[in-house]
Amino acid sequence: MVIKLPLSDARITTIDINRPARILRLLRWSDAVLVLGCGFGVVAILPDLVLTLVRSQWVDFILRGAMTATLTFAAYTGWRHVGVIDPRVWRSYLWAFLLLASMAAFITVAVAIEWWSQGTNPFDDLRSLVGVLTLLQYIGIAIPGFACVLLLRRIQIAPMGVRLEDLLLGLSDRGGSSGLALTSHQRVSVLRGLAYGLLGALILVGTTFFTPLPTEGRPVSPILRLIPQLNLIAFYLIVSARRYFQVSADSLLAVDKRSPVLFLRSFTDDEKQQYGNSQRALLDFSLETRLANHFHRFGPFIAIGSPKETTPQLGAARVLLRDDEWQGRVLGWMKDANLIIMYCGTTQWVNWELRQVIESGRATSLILMFPEIKGWRPSRRRQDIEARVKQIREVFRDTPWNEELMEFSDFTSLRAMLFRADGSMVMIRSRSRSRDAYHLAALIAHQQLLDPYNVAQSAAAREHAPRRRSSLAAVGALVSAVAVVLGAVYLYMPFVDSRLTFKQGDLYYDGSVTQDQARRVGEYLVQQQFFSDEQGSTVQLHQKQGRYRLRFVIDSKHAEDPLASIQFGVIGNQIARDVLGGSPIEVALSDDHLNLIRIVPSSAMMVFGKGELYYTEPVTAAEANAVGEWLMKSEFFSDDKATTVHVGQEDGAYHLKFVIDPSLGADPEIKAAFRELSRGIAVEALGGRPVAWHLCDDHFRNLQSERL
Repeated sequence: MVIKLPLSDARITTIDINRPARILRLLRWSDAVLVLGCGFGVVAILPDLVLTLVRSQWVDFILRGAMTATLTFAAYTGWRHVGVIDPRVWRSYLWAFLLLASMAAFITVAVAIEWWSQGTNPFDDLRSLVGVLTLLQYIGIAIPGFACVLLLRRIQIAPMGVRLEDLLLGLSDRGGSSGLALTSHQRVSVLRGLAYGLLGALILVGTTFFTPLPTEGRPVSPILRLIPQLNLIAFYLIVSARRYFQVSADSLLAVDKRSPVLFLRSFTDDEKQQYGNSQRALLDFSLETRLANHFHRFGPFIAIGSPKETTPQLGAARVLLRDDEWQGRVLGWMKDANLIIMYCGTTQWVNWELRQVIESGRATSLILMFPEIKGWRPSRRRQDIEARVKQIREVFRDTPWNEELMEFSDFTSLRAMLFRADGSMVMIRSRSRSRDAYHLAALIAHQQLLDPYNVAQSAAAREHAPRRRSSLAAVGALVSAVAVVLGAVYLYMPFVDSRLTFKQGDLYYDGSVTQDQARRVGEYLVQQQFFSDEQGSTVQLHQKQGRYRLRFVIDSKHAEDPLASIQFGVIGNQIARDVLGGSPIEVALSDDHLNLIRIVPSSAMMVFGKGELYYTEPVTAAEANAVGEWLMKSEFFSDDKATTVHVGQEDGAYHLKFVIDPSLGADPEIKAAFRELSRGIAVEALGGRPVAWHLCDDHFRNLQSERL
């Protein structure tokens, strides 16, 4: 049996990055603990480390030295991850998290044993208690962080069929050095930047070293209440200092002769620095800074600066231009740019820029993104998105991509889009609204522009490339042993789906289902031609409390099709009977994120001559057979004519659905004939119980109905 559903005529390739974006967001939470927590930990340990060296206390010196090295490595690893998505940092994370968790667990256990052996009340030793709580925080970050990295290194991006790690490494290999590394640049104000940065650093050092702790019976100092605000001021000064080291676009273009990467946006979408989020901004200022970190390696990342800001925001290298010259400069940059990154907007001039991109023939070099739309009210975000979508469709009205933009509707989850020369489009989506979702969408869009076809080949070549050996043999042996244990746990975690591929179809299953069971289900779906070489399909198989759960991914606009519901119910019933030994099964229809749309009841099919009779629970096989036999007796089913009937039961009545030519549905004679046929079925086959009959089209959509 083949299930065929109509496909969209729009040529849209959808790339879903929701899962890696969510994992990246979890991993990103560890950055603050690693950079700030471990960094301040190093600063706090250094005086004791020097003191133990001066006093020749070698055991304490070695222990504090190991702690300092571990915290330094963890802080450095976290700092490398700020503002980037780099698999090379993920590899370092595995070491950092393992070392950090091992160190924290060892010290915590040692302190606890000391407290227990001496009968000490932990609240009488507040310094040690604060230290233990900090170590527990390290463990609480390291364990989920380690799991996130393992997931990121394993996860694949559909429909490209390549690991995210390989895709990003291949993209990184294509880039060169950032032009910002060159020394010949005009900075905004180096002296002012140094002054702000130094003042902020001094405040942080002061709050770290010269704040009295509530130990040895001393009361809490009033200054402790001011530390959060003092630190926030320090972070604000440091973040402000970074803006004064920005280079101008003209200065960058003068020394970096590569074709530029042009960044277009409405000035209203620039993320402004705010005092309240200065600590977060220190580690990750804006989406634009992330884009700059990546695209500066492919050419000068440049933009027009807002005339209202003499000190530019962090990100693209800007230039301030007069009203009578900026349009000419933008048009020249469009012509020369190897790539154009643009935030869609609602203002007149940003849409003028988008129109110029199209008219100049550069749409195929464009990554069109939605900026981060913030705010907790969904209605406000939805209105913002709808306004931007309206402008996009207006600009693209008479272009080859108009049909695709009109067909696509899920702009709420859209993060970036690409425009192919043949009029097709690539839509990169994520339900996650984290900054990592937008960032990752831009990277994948860039890879698709550079090389949409050879990702898998480059990944295979990299797989066979020689790897460097670590010189840290002793530490490597310890860490590897822990990694093997955690890796084994990871490989068999039941909530991490494995995948089997059958032609163009994918079957996902977890640890509650054996690989052999999943393989047999996949082979059965191939026999039924659900998995084929013609169209990609996705199925998920789980088991919970002795009941199998089978989910079919389906286009949401076909989810309410009665025929689809019946046929998927038939497939589930056949799999339960022929493959899973008669075990109970639940069949569901899901969207392309495997989110449940609805559960379909179990159905089955009987053949009478050339007629097909479908029946759905709670109708039994005996009842369905009685109906079929009566239809054969009445010659509705025969060996000469193909006909289809469905029998169901709801609201205390049996429902008989007859497929007919829709043009005959209103014919009184036809209605009278089916009324008599249904009455005969009710009396002779169903024991006189209530019956409703329906005349339907070939998808069992109702045309006429009547209850007897």
